[in-house]
Amino acid sequence: MKITYLAHASFLIETESGVKILTDPYDNSVGYTVFELSADVVLTSHKHFDHAYTKSLKGDYVLVDKEGEFNVKGVKIKGIKTFHDKEKGQKRGENIVFVIEDKFSVAHLGDLGHELAETELEKMGQVDILLIPVGGVYTIDAKEALNVAKAVNPKIIIPMHYKTEKLKFDLGKVEEFTKHFEDVEVLQTSEIEINSLPEKQKVLVLEHKG
Repeated sequence: MKITYLAHASFLIETESGVKILTDPYDNSVGYTVFELSADVVLTSHKHFDHAYTKSLKGDYVLVDKEGEFNVKGVKIKGIKTFHDKEKGQKRGENIVFVIEDKFSVAHLGDLGHELAETELEKMGQVDILLIPVGGVYTIDAKEALNVAKAVNPKIIIPMHYKTEKLKFDLGKVEEFTKHFEDVEVLQTSEIEINSLPEKQKVLVLEHKG
């Protein structure tokens, strides 16, 4: 499995069989490079400009943007309804958590705005790799993300949706999250290939490609 961190909450995930899954593409107002990508599957957690910009995408892709269980091009994907805030969506609406089931199970939390309830964790099932927002303001903050990571208990944690030099609005820094973990590796690359899982939980901070 190959994971490329494009920027913000956008990843390109390539499965063992070669299916390319794009998460939460953003528009050019965010500050990052907008990529003209060809993907097989596009997942959008909600309709905001920094998570659902599909106009630059190429190819004949399948869009998944709702809760439910899907089998797309041989890949099982679960969409679990959550919220973009702590008021059950009254401030910012709903958010979809996606779980991609391949050789490893990957969960992308989108713009999750609250800690996960037991029922939501049960729907997610076992998660090997967790892509989690940590910057606060519009999502869970570093402390809440720590609690979510503990509840999900994956082997690999990849933070997303935090402040960088290119982002045009304020979020918390990734270090506010990573300081709580013993095993943190800051990589000088946006792309990693995962062939096996570590014995102990590990946080990987990827460079954004955009």
